[in-house]
Amino acid sequence: MADDPDDEALSWAGDEQEIARPVRTAEAGPAAGASSGGMTLVALGILGGIAVLETIGWVRSVFSATIEATLDPGAGALGATAFGINVVGRVAAVAAPLLWFGLAATRIRRRSRRFAWLSLGALLLLPWPALLGLL
Repeated sequence: MADDPDDEALSWAGDEQEIARPVRTAEAGPAAGASSGGMTLVALGILGGIAVLETIGWVRSVFSATIEATLDPGAGALGATAFGINVVGRVAAVAAPLLWFGLAATRIRRRSRRFAWLSLGALLLLPWPALLGLL
């Protein structure tokens, strides 16, 4: 091995063998998907921004809505159940756009399907009560 005693401390018996390293093949040029990578990133940014704006819209809608069940849930188990369902529905409405975007952007591999689902979510999860002036 080596003459230096410090180098001997860094080796084990049987280290004389060469380690097989993976062989890399030379690429002819940039990958086919590399040119559309920038456009994918821009589209994801735009759809992510839409999801954030939708979440802000739902927060505004949820806090501006005054529903009698929230203020006075009534007596008994039925009133408490109505109050609980109301709160769960409001939390789900606020969380839905970001959850939809996060799951669709990370779980769907095919680019065309991913953008189809993200576009569908952008339309379905709009804060319709605020947009239609129902509140």
